[in-house]
Amino acid sequence: MMTKTWMGVGVLTLMTGCVSGQYIMDDQVAGSREINPVQGQDGNYLGSFAVRRPYTEVTPIQLEQCLNANMEQRQVTLAAGKLRNPIGPDEDMAFNGMSNKGHNEVSGVTGVTHYEGRDLAYRLEIQRLPEANYYYFDRLGEASPGQDNQFAPIGAWTSAAPIQASQGFETVADQIQSCLEKAASNTPGEDPTGWQPQP
Repeated sequence: MMTKTWMGVGVLTLMTGCVSGQYIMDDQVAGSREINPVQGQDGNYLGSFAVRRPYTEVTPIQLEQCLNANMEQRQVTLAAGKLRNPIGPDEDMAFNGMSNKGHNEVSGVTGVTHYEGRDLAYRLEIQRLPEANYYYFDRLGEASPGQDNQFAPIGAWTSAAPIQASQGFETVADQIQSCLEKAASNTPGEDPTGWQPQP
């Protein structure tokens, strides 16, 4: 009986060691209101990231110009096999010029940003509502070594530096927002050649 008890304690200790290793969710990710983690086969991953910024009154052309000036738009492939609910093969990765019902404007693109030595892929949806601009990033991935267009999901555990990755996505949102604010403040007639965003 004593031997079985010690064996049970030993197995429990080994199992606890596996769970408490590198795949435990980072505390900052768990406490973030902007990051939505998703469950994977071997831990949690960054599922989506969202930030809210002040609303900007711009034309569709100005929005497109800001996206072109501040994003590296690319078709990307996310290797989602590690996720429990992977992206379906019939889902489109890139989408542009979407508009939903009502007065809300929705635009979306896929792209890659280079941040702190990391190549981070994302799909970005911008929803401009009367009260705010919402930047919603999903299909988040990081470039696999030696692969230009292959991206793996980003781990939500500390050693995968998920907070640094989310800062990279936030930088993209801030660059686009800054461009939109400049476009919104442009008064017609100020520049006879028309307003152009600066990269």
